[in-house]
Amino acid sequence: MGRTRTQDVILVGPRGVGKTVAVSVYGEQARGSGFEVINLQAVSGRTGLVSSLLERAASGIARHSGPWTRAKQAFDRIASISLGVAGVSLGIATQRETPTGHPDPGTLAEALAALADEVRSDTPGGGLLLTIDEMQEAAGSDLALLAATLHRLTVDHRNAAVLFAGTGLPHTPDVLRLARVTHPDRLFLLEELPVALAPEDALFAVVEPARRLGVRWDPRAATELVAASNGHPAHVQMFAHAAWLAAVGPGLIGLTESRAGLAQAHDDLARRTLGPRWRAMPERQMEYIAALASLGGTSTTSSVARALGRTVQELSQVRDALMREGDLYSLHRGHIALAVPIFGSYALAEYEHARKDATAELIGLDQMRLNAGSTGRSQPLPPA
Repeated sequence: MGRTRTQDVILVGPRGVGKTVAVSVYGEQARGSGFEVINLQAVSGRTGLVSSLLERAASGIARHSGPWTRAKQAFDRIASISLGVAGVSLGIATQRETPTGHPDPGTLAEALAALADEVRSDTPGGGLLLTIDEMQEAAGSDLALLAATLHRLTVDHRNAAVLFAGTGLPHTPDVLRLARVTHPDRLFLLEELPVALAPEDALFAVVEPARRLGVRWDPRAATELVAASNGHPAHVQMFAHAAWLAAVGPGLIGLTESRAGLAQAHDDLARRTLGPRWRAMPERQMEYIAALASLGGTSTTSSVARALGRTVQELSQVRDALMREGDLYSLHRGHIALAVPIFGSYALAEYEHARKDATAELIGLDQMRLNAGSTGRSQPLPPA
Protein backbone atom coordinates (compact mmCIF):
# COMPACT_ATOMS: atom_id res chain seq x y z
CA MET A 1 0.00 0.00 0.00
CA GLY A 2 1.25 3.47 -0.83
CA ARG A 3 0.00 6.96 -1.54
CA THR A 4 -1.12 5.97 -5.04
CA ARG A 5 -3.63 3.52 -3.56
CA THR A 6 -5.01 5.72 -0.79
CA GLN A 7 -7.42 8.63 -0.54
CA ASP A 8 -7.15 11.30 2.15
CA VAL A 9 -10.57 11.90 3.65
CA ILE A 10 -12.33 14.67 5.56
CA LEU A 11 -15.63 13.90 7.29
CA VAL A 12 -17.77 17.03 7.26
CA GLY A 13 -21.05 17.66 9.03
CA PRO A 14 -22.66 19.53 11.92
CA ARG A 15 -21.63 18.86 15.49
CA GLY A 16 -23.01 15.73 17.07
CA VAL A 17 -23.29 13.57 13.95
CA GLY A 18 -20.40 11.26 14.84
CA LYS A 19 -17.41 12.65 12.91
CA THR A 20 -14.93 12.40 15.77
CA VAL A 21 -16.20 8.97 16.78
CA ALA A 22 -15.86 7.71 13.20
CA VAL A 23 -12.28 8.95 12.90
CA SER A 24 -11.44 7.52 16.33
CA VAL A 25 -12.70 4.10 15.26
CA TYR A 26 -10.70 4.42 12.06
CA GLY A 27 -7.64 5.17 14.18
CA GLU A 28 -8.26 2.15 16.40
CA GLN A 29 -8.53 -0.10 13.36
CA ALA A 30 -5.36 1.36 11.89
CA ARG A 31 -3.50 0.89 15.16
CA GLY A 32 -4.70 -2.70 15.24
CA SER A 33 -3.13 -3.16 11.79
CA GLY A 34 0.24 -1.91 13.02
CA PHE A 35 -0.07 1.79 12.17
CA GLU A 36 1.39 4.61 14.21
CA VAL A 37 -1.52 7.01 14.75
CA ILE A 38 -1.03 10.73 15.36
CA ASN A 39 -4.26 12.36 16.50
CA LEU A 40 -4.21 16.17 16.48
CA GLN A 41 -6.88 18.65 17.52
CA ALA A 42 -7.16 22.02 15.81
CA VAL A 43 -7.86 24.79 18.31
CA SER A 44 -8.29 28.39 17.24
CA GLY A 45 -5.30 30.51 18.24
CA ARG A 46 -3.36 27.56 19.67
CA THR A 47 -0.30 25.48 18.73
CA GLY A 48 0.01 24.83 15.01
CA LEU A 49 0.45 21.70 12.95
CA VAL A 50 4.25 21.67 12.89
CA SER A 51 4.60 22.39 16.60
CA SER A 52 2.15 19.59 17.42
CA LEU A 53 4.01 17.15 15.19
CA LEU A 54 7.33 18.08 16.76
CA GLU A 55 5.85 17.58 20.20
CA ARG A 56 4.77 14.08 19.19
CA ALA A 57 8.23 13.44 17.76
CA ALA A 58 9.91 14.59 20.97
CA SER A 59 7.55 12.44 23.02
CA GLY A 60 8.17 9.39 20.85
CA ILE A 61 11.91 9.84 21.03
CA ALA A 62 11.80 10.42 24.79
CA ARG A 63 10.01 7.12 25.35
CA HIS A 64 12.54 5.38 23.06
CA SER A 65 9.96 4.36 20.50
CA GLY A 66 11.89 2.57 17.77
CA PRO A 67 10.27 4.14 14.68
CA TRP A 68 10.37 7.66 16.10
CA THR A 69 13.99 7.28 17.22
CA ARG A 70 15.08 5.95 13.84
CA ALA A 71 13.19 8.74 12.04
CA LYS A 72 14.68 11.38 14.35
CA GLN A 73 17.06 12.78 11.74
CA ALA A 74 14.19 13.56 9.37
CA PHE A 75 12.34 15.45 12.10
CA ASP A 76 15.52 17.24 13.12
CA ARG A 77 15.50 18.86 9.69
CA ILE A 78 12.14 20.44 10.54
CA ALA A 79 13.07 21.67 14.01
CA SER A 80 15.68 24.32 14.68
CA ILE A 81 17.11 22.23 17.54
CA SER A 82 17.75 18.54 17.99
CA LEU A 83 14.80 16.73 19.48
CA GLY A 84 16.93 14.04 21.04
CA VAL A 85 19.50 16.05 22.99
CA ALA A 86 19.45 15.21 26.68
CA GLY A 87 17.92 17.97 28.76
CA VAL A 88 15.85 19.51 25.96
CA SER A 89 12.32 19.86 27.27
CA LEU A 90 9.23 19.24 25.19
CA GLY A 91 8.25 22.85 25.62
CA ILE A 92 11.44 24.13 24.00
CA ALA A 93 11.29 21.57 21.26
CA THR A 94 7.71 22.35 20.31
CA GLN A 95 7.84 26.11 20.47
CA ARG A 96 10.65 26.46 17.97
CA GLU A 97 10.02 25.24 14.46
CA THR A 98 12.23 26.79 11.80
CA PRO A 99 13.79 30.26 11.64
CA THR A 100 11.03 31.39 9.29
CA GLY A 101 8.20 29.52 11.00
CA HIS A 102 7.16 28.18 7.58
CA PRO A 103 8.78 24.77 6.98
CA ASP A 104 9.07 23.43 3.48
CA PRO A 105 6.21 21.00 2.67
CA GLY A 106 8.73 18.69 1.03
CA THR A 107 10.76 18.45 4.24
CA LEU A 108 7.67 17.72 6.28
CA ALA A 109 6.54 15.11 3.76
CA GLU A 110 9.95 13.48 3.92
CA ALA A 111 9.75 13.22 7.71
CA LEU A 112 6.29 11.64 7.63
CA ALA A 113 7.37 9.19 4.92
CA ALA A 114 10.47 8.27 6.91
CA LEU A 115 8.39 7.59 10.03
CA ALA A 116 5.94 5.46 8.04
CA ASP A 117 8.81 3.45 6.56
CA GLU A 118 10.28 2.83 10.00
CA VAL A 119 6.92 1.69 11.35
CA ARG A 120 6.55 -0.65 8.40
CA SER A 121 10.03 -2.06 8.95
CA ASP A 122 8.83 -3.25 12.37
CA THR A 123 5.32 -4.23 11.32
CA PRO A 124 4.78 -5.27 7.69
CA GLY A 125 1.47 -3.84 6.59
CA GLY A 126 1.78 -0.95 9.04
CA GLY A 127 2.29 2.72 8.32
CA LEU A 128 1.31 6.16 9.58
CA LEU A 129 -2.14 7.66 10.05
CA LEU A 130 -2.41 11.39 10.74
CA THR A 131 -5.78 12.73 11.90
CA ILE A 132 -6.89 16.29 12.63
CA ASP A 133 -10.16 17.01 14.40
CA GLU A 134 -12.10 20.29 13.95
CA MET A 135 -10.13 21.37 10.88
CA GLN A 136 -12.20 24.53 10.47
CA GLU A 137 -10.45 25.89 13.59
CA ALA A 138 -6.94 25.52 12.15
CA ALA A 139 -4.95 28.51 10.93
CA GLY A 140 -5.07 29.03 7.19
CA SER A 141 -1.30 28.67 6.97
CA ASP A 142 -1.50 25.26 8.65
CA LEU A 143 -4.20 24.07 6.26
CA ALA A 144 -2.19 25.25 3.26
CA LEU A 145 0.90 23.49 4.65
CA LEU A 146 -1.08 20.30 5.27
CA ALA A 147 -2.46 20.27 1.72
CA ALA A 148 0.96 20.93 0.21
CA THR A 149 2.56 18.24 2.38
CA LEU A 150 0.02 15.62 1.37
CA HIS A 151 0.54 16.58 -2.25
CA ARG A 152 4.31 16.24 -1.93
CA LEU A 153 3.83 12.84 -0.29
CA THR A 154 1.81 11.69 -3.29
CA VAL A 155 4.31 13.08 -5.80
CA ASP A 156 7.65 12.37 -4.09
CA HIS A 157 6.87 9.37 -1.86
CA ARG A 158 4.41 7.34 -3.87
CA ASN A 159 5.06 4.17 -1.87
CA ALA A 160 4.86 5.80 1.56
CA ALA A 161 2.16 4.26 3.76
CA VAL A 162 0.87 7.61 5.03
CA LEU A 163 -2.87 8.14 5.44
CA PHE A 164 -4.76 11.27 6.47
CA ALA A 165 -8.26 11.66 7.94
CA GLY A 166 -9.82 14.84 9.25
CA THR A 167 -13.11 16.19 10.51
CA GLY A 168 -14.74 19.58 10.18
CA LEU A 169 -17.97 21.51 10.18
CA PRO A 170 -19.90 21.76 6.90
CA HIS A 171 -18.14 24.97 5.88
CA THR A 172 -14.69 23.36 6.12
CA PRO A 173 -14.32 23.19 2.30
CA ASP A 174 -14.82 26.97 2.21
CA VAL A 175 -12.20 27.38 4.96
CA LEU A 176 -9.78 25.33 2.86
CA ARG A 177 -10.42 27.50 -0.18
CA LEU A 178 -9.87 30.67 1.85
CA ALA A 179 -6.55 29.13 2.92
CA ARG A 180 -5.69 28.95 -0.80
CA VAL A 181 -5.95 25.16 -0.96
CA THR A 182 -6.56 24.52 -4.65
CA HIS A 183 -9.45 22.18 -5.43
CA PRO A 184 -9.90 20.64 -1.95
CA ASP A 185 -12.54 18.37 -3.47
CA ARG A 186 -9.81 16.77 -5.58
CA LEU A 187 -7.18 16.58 -2.87
CA PHE A 188 -9.56 15.15 -0.26
CA LEU A 189 -12.49 12.81 -0.32
CA LEU A 190 -15.08 15.06 1.34
CA GLU A 191 -17.63 12.80 3.01
CA GLU A 192 -20.74 14.60 4.28
CA LEU A 193 -22.36 12.97 7.30
CA PRO A 194 -26.12 13.56 7.61
CA VAL A 195 -27.50 15.60 10.46
CA ALA A 196 -30.16 12.94 11.11
CA LEU A 197 -30.33 9.19 10.87
CA ALA A 198 -33.13 7.56 8.95
CA PRO A 199 -35.86 6.49 11.42
CA GLU A 200 -35.13 2.80 10.93
CA ASP A 201 -31.40 3.37 11.50
CA ALA A 202 -32.01 5.43 14.62
CA LEU A 203 -34.38 2.77 15.94
CA PHE A 204 -31.75 0.09 15.31
CA ALA A 205 -29.14 2.19 17.15
CA VAL A 206 -31.45 2.35 20.18
CA VAL A 207 -32.74 -1.23 20.26
CA GLU A 208 -29.84 -3.38 19.06
CA PRO A 209 -27.16 -2.51 21.68
CA ALA A 210 -29.69 -3.19 24.43
CA ARG A 211 -30.76 -6.48 22.84
CA ARG A 212 -27.15 -7.67 22.84
CA LEU A 213 -27.12 -7.11 26.60
CA GLY A 214 -30.36 -8.98 27.09
CA VAL A 215 -32.54 -5.87 27.52
CA ARG A 216 -35.70 -5.28 25.49
CA TRP A 217 -37.25 -1.92 24.60
CA ASP A 218 -41.02 -1.44 24.58
CA PRO A 219 -41.55 -0.64 20.86
CA ARG A 220 -43.65 2.41 21.75
CA ALA A 221 -40.92 3.77 23.98
CA ALA A 222 -38.20 3.29 21.38
CA THR A 223 -40.30 4.90 18.63
CA GLU A 224 -41.19 7.87 20.84
CA LEU A 225 -37.55 8.38 21.79
CA VAL A 226 -36.40 8.34 18.18
CA ALA A 227 -39.05 10.92 17.28
CA ALA A 228 -37.99 13.14 20.20
CA SER A 229 -34.35 12.98 19.09
CA ASN A 230 -35.16 14.04 15.51
CA GLY A 231 -32.74 11.28 14.55
CA HIS A 232 -29.79 13.49 15.56
CA PRO A 233 -27.06 10.95 16.43
CA ALA A 234 -25.82 12.71 19.57
CA HIS A 235 -29.35 13.02 20.90
CA VAL A 236 -30.30 9.46 20.01
CA GLN A 237 -27.37 8.36 22.16
CA MET A 238 -28.04 10.87 24.93
CA PHE A 239 -31.79 10.13 25.19
CA ALA A 240 -31.32 6.36 25.07
CA HIS A 241 -28.70 6.57 27.82
CA ALA A 242 -31.06 8.63 29.98
CA ALA A 243 -33.87 6.11 29.46
CA TRP A 244 -31.49 3.27 30.31
CA LEU A 245 -30.58 4.93 33.60
CA ALA A 246 -34.24 5.56 34.43
CA ALA A 247 -35.32 1.98 33.71
CA VAL A 248 -35.92 -0.30 36.70
CA GLY A 249 -35.86 -3.56 34.72
CA PRO A 250 -35.46 -6.40 34.79
CA GLY A 251 -34.73 -6.68 31.11
CA LEU A 252 -37.20 -4.07 29.87
CA ILE A 253 -37.20 -0.35 29.14
CA GLY A 254 -40.85 0.65 29.25
CA LEU A 255 -42.74 3.74 28.19
CA THR A 256 -42.90 5.25 31.68
CA GLU A 257 -39.17 4.86 32.29
CA SER A 258 -38.34 6.14 28.81
CA ARG A 259 -40.43 9.28 29.29
CA ALA A 260 -38.81 9.93 32.67
CA GLY A 261 -35.40 9.62 31.03
CA LEU A 262 -36.43 11.91 28.19
CA ALA A 263 -37.60 14.59 30.62
CA GLN A 264 -34.25 14.44 32.44
CA ALA A 265 -32.32 14.48 29.16
CA HIS A 266 -34.24 17.50 27.91
CA ASP A 267 -33.50 19.32 31.15
CA ASP A 268 -29.79 18.48 30.94
CA LEU A 269 -29.63 19.47 27.29
CA ALA A 270 -31.30 22.82 27.92
CA ARG A 271 -29.19 23.56 30.98
CA ARG A 272 -25.78 22.42 29.76
CA THR A 273 -25.80 22.93 25.99
CA LEU A 274 -28.68 24.83 24.43
CA GLY A 275 -29.08 27.45 27.15
CA PRO A 276 -25.43 28.53 27.32
CA ARG A 277 -25.20 28.73 23.53
CA TRP A 278 -28.44 30.71 23.29
CA ARG A 279 -27.39 33.20 25.95
CA ALA A 280 -24.01 33.72 24.28
CA MET A 281 -25.60 34.70 20.95
CA PRO A 282 -25.77 38.31 19.79
CA GLU A 283 -29.36 39.46 19.53
CA ARG A 284 -29.50 39.45 15.72
CA GLN A 285 -28.30 35.87 15.67
CA MET A 286 -31.06 34.92 18.12
CA GLU A 287 -33.54 36.60 15.80
CA TYR A 288 -32.23 34.71 12.77
CA ILE A 289 -32.34 31.36 14.57
CA ALA A 290 -35.90 32.06 15.74
CA ALA A 291 -36.98 32.95 12.20
CA LEU A 292 -35.50 29.74 10.81
CA ALA A 293 -37.06 27.74 13.64
CA SER A 294 -40.45 29.30 12.90
CA LEU A 295 -40.09 27.93 9.37
CA GLY A 296 -39.48 24.43 10.65
CA GLY A 297 -35.69 24.52 11.01
CA THR A 298 -34.99 24.07 7.30
CA SER A 299 -35.62 26.77 4.73
CA THR A 300 -34.29 28.94 1.97
CA THR A 301 -32.28 32.02 2.87
CA SER A 302 -34.82 34.11 0.97
CA SER A 303 -37.69 32.76 3.11
CA VAL A 304 -35.82 33.62 6.31
CA ALA A 305 -35.13 37.10 4.95
CA ARG A 306 -38.83 37.50 4.10
CA ALA A 307 -39.81 36.45 7.62
CA LEU A 308 -37.48 39.11 9.04
CA GLY A 309 -38.50 41.79 6.58
CA ARG A 310 -34.98 42.19 5.24
CA THR A 311 -32.95 41.19 2.22
CA VAL A 312 -30.71 38.15 1.96
CA GLN A 313 -27.73 40.49 1.53
CA GLU A 314 -28.55 42.42 4.70
CA LEU A 315 -28.56 39.18 6.68
CA SER A 316 -25.48 37.60 5.12
CA GLN A 317 -23.08 38.52 7.93
CA VAL A 318 -25.42 37.16 10.61
CA ARG A 319 -25.96 33.95 8.63
CA ASP A 320 -22.24 33.47 7.96
CA ALA A 321 -21.39 33.99 11.65
CA LEU A 322 -23.93 31.34 12.64
CA MET A 323 -22.45 28.95 10.10
CA ARG A 324 -18.95 29.53 11.43
CA GLU A 325 -20.17 28.78 14.94
CA GLY A 326 -21.78 25.56 13.73
CA ASP A 327 -25.37 26.58 14.47
CA LEU A 328 -26.40 26.46 10.81
CA TYR A 329 -25.21 24.57 7.79
CA SER A 330 -25.87 24.83 4.09
CA LEU A 331 -27.86 22.02 2.51
CA HIS A 332 -27.03 23.45 -0.91
CA ARG A 333 -26.89 26.90 -2.40
CA GLY A 334 -29.58 29.13 -0.91
CA HIS A 335 -30.90 26.46 1.48
CA ILE A 336 -29.96 26.28 5.16
CA ALA A 337 -30.85 24.19 8.19
CA LEU A 338 -30.33 24.15 11.93
CA ALA A 339 -27.32 21.99 12.75
CA VAL A 340 -29.04 20.79 15.94
CA PRO A 341 -32.72 20.26 15.11
CA ILE A 342 -33.90 20.47 18.71
CA PHE A 343 -32.33 23.92 19.02
CA GLY A 344 -35.27 25.26 17.00
CA SER A 345 -37.73 24.12 19.64
CA TYR A 346 -35.62 25.68 22.36
CA ALA A 347 -35.34 28.96 20.44
CA LEU A 348 -39.10 29.19 19.95
CA ALA A 349 -39.65 28.61 23.65
CA GLU A 350 -37.11 31.24 24.71
CA TYR A 351 -37.20 33.89 22.01
CA GLU A 352 -40.02 36.12 23.24
CA HIS A 353 -38.42 36.29 26.71
CA ALA A 354 -35.11 37.27 25.14
CA ARG A 355 -36.81 39.81 22.88
CA LYS A 356 -38.25 41.68 25.86
CA ASP A 357 -34.77 42.24 27.28
CA ALA A 358 -33.07 42.99 23.95
CA THR A 359 -31.38 46.33 23.34
CA ALA A 360 -32.29 46.15 19.63
CA GLU A 361 -35.81 46.07 18.28
CA LEU A 362 -36.37 42.45 17.32
CA ILE A 363 -39.28 41.09 15.31
CA GLY A 364 -41.80 38.96 17.20
CA LEU A 365 -42.59 35.38 16.25
CA ASP A 366 -46.14 36.22 15.18
CA GLN A 367 -44.84 38.92 12.83
CA MET A 368 -42.22 36.54 11.42
CA ARG A 369 -44.90 34.00 10.62
CA LEU A 370 -47.15 36.66 9.15
CA ASN A 371 -44.31 37.93 6.95
CA ALA A 372 -43.48 34.41 5.79
CA GLY A 373 -47.06 33.27 5.44
CA SER A 374 -46.28 30.32 7.72
CA THR A 375 -47.96 28.94 10.79
CA GLY A 376 -44.72 27.32 11.93
CA ARG A 377 -44.15 23.64 12.54
CA SER A 378 -41.75 23.38 15.47
CA GLN A 379 -43.01 22.87 19.00
CA PRO A 380 -41.38 24.00 22.27
CA LEU A 381 -39.42 21.52 24.35
CA PRO A 382 -41.65 19.60 26.78
CA PRO A 383 -41.25 20.65 30.39
CA ALA A 384 -38.67 18.70 32.35
